[in-house]
Amino acid sequence: LAGCKAERQQLGQALSGKPPVVAGSLIGRWTMADLNGGGAVAGGMLEFSADKLAGTAGCNRLMGSWQEDGAVLTIGPLAATRMACAPAAMSQEQRVMALLAMKLTVQYGSNGGVTLIAADGRRLRLVPALPEPS
Repeated sequence: LAGCKAERQQLGQALSGKPPVVAGSLIGRWTMADLNGGGAVAGGMLEFSADKLAGTAGCNRLMGSWQEDGAVLTIGPLAATRMACAPAAMSQEQRVMALLAMKLTVQYGSNGGVTLIAADGRRLRLVPALPEPS
């Protein structure tokens, strides 16, 4: 059953009405599973559509455009709401936003996840998001 995890996630996502994550593509909804080896981004989510990106890095909503050319991802410009959050959440969000502002190498994993890697080695690992409860 463990080998069917990605298929169960995609089926659940399809039934939820949210766009599914397509293998080998950024299109879909992703959870921020790890930022620079420091663990998950609390509340972090990105949703890629045809040419738009929306999400949150745990505090504010972010939105913008994106383009993938081969293995290179360019995001932006990004806009974000300006809510005040706890200092730890704001610091985490600033690290995510700084990473997303760079040209990133996209590395697709065999487990259905994807890692976004900056030239300086910083990285953000994404996994397909579970469907939101109805």
